[in-house]
Amino acid sequence: MYSQGLIGADSSTTESEEFLALFQARIDREEKIEPNDPMPEGYRRTLVRQIGQHAHSEIVGMLPEGNWITRAPTLRRKIALLAKVQDEGGHGLYLYSAAETLGVSREQMTEELLNGKAK
Repeated sequence: MYSQGLIGADSSTTESEEFLALFQARIDREEKIEPNDPMPEGYRRTLVRQIGQHAHSEIVGMLPEGNWITRAPTLRRKIALLAKVQDEGGHGLYLYSAAETLGVSREQMTEELLNGKAK
């Protein structure tokens, strides 16, 4: 199977066995899978979940550092913290954009994080 994340997941699928076998063959050949390529719905959901988890981690990771900006003793250290926070935020936005190419909106991902559905 193409992802360990699907072990124990709902195995009901609308894709044919032939489609799944052809897709698995592409994975086994290590071919690049683009967002608009046909892929099993479980694979797409897994990608969205993984990308979302990484994006949320980047955004949440900048929050504690942001609290220290006003407490930094020198302007040079404030600038360094601002750059770090900006960098983390940028990474999160890139990842949200990547997830949008797979058909999920930034707002939906943020809502799932806030209501506890996403981790």
